[in-house]
Amino acid sequence: MGRKSDDGSRGRGEGRPLSAAASKIVAAFEEAIEAARAEGEGPRLTARTYPLDFPLVDYGPDDARRVRDLLGMSQVVFARFLGVAPNTVRSWEQGTRPPSPIARRFMAEIEADPDYWRRRANPPIHGV
Repeated sequence: MGRKSDDGSRGRGEGRPLSAAASKIVAAFEEAIEAARAEGEGPRLTARTYPLDFPLVDYGPDDARRVRDLLGMSQVVFARFLGVAPNTVRSWEQGTRPPSPIARRFMAEIEADPDYWRRRANPPIHGV
């Protein structure tokens, strides 16, 4: 923090005093710090770490095609649904490139509840 100026406010560099609002904020912080120091050591807290296991399923060419078929989508539509390029889906299904971890996670979610994802991909059209 800056040094106190002649009027008791803390400056922002070359002797410029803080605004009234900034002075109130600084005073409130100083009061909170003093109160925290006066209380001494607070209650002891315990932190625990729990290991979480989110296994990723491997998806080969046939697996990627199977998931796409669950939704009844072409490669282009499936790619758009997943937010990837059509060439990416094509490379998964041809086995030239494996799906990324996030794509594998998404395909596992699709397999877990394909009806949900079919509904999400094909919302009902009203007024037709």
